[in-house]
Amino acid sequence: MAINLQQTSARLNFYMRIKELDVYQLSVLTKTPPDVVGCILQGEEYCMDDLVTLLKQLPDLNSRWVIYGEGNVFKCEEKEGEHNPPAGLKKDRSAYLAEMQALLHQLEEIEKQKQQQTNLDHLRSRIRDLTKHI
Repeated sequence: MAINLQQTSARLNFYMRIKELDVYQLSVLTKTPPDVVGCILQGEEYCMDDLVTLLKQLPDLNSRWVIYGEGNVFKCEEKEGEHNPPAGLKKDRSAYLAEMQALLHQLEEIEKQKQQQTNLDHLRSRIRDLTKHI
């Protein structure tokens, strides 16, 4: 499964908004240089070891969710029948639901752009093939 850097960035940004962290705070919390955190948050190319190292320093964050979009934002370590909100999560759920909807919309747009890019690449290839015969 390929990793989409833009989606990984969007998910990590979402986590930061929930936890009310800025780049500097995340950098200090994870002991990661601010420029590396910036690259990850911008969806730029970076070493996956840097991302894994950063994620290891955030014990409540589900790294599979950040990287692949699988599961929940937070790791669940609750007993059956219990529901404990993650530490640092505000009580105002409506704001987070709205934020989640915005994130999902953003992820859908990224997927659409990715599909459009694939279509453009296919059309460009087809045009090159056709111009060879002229």
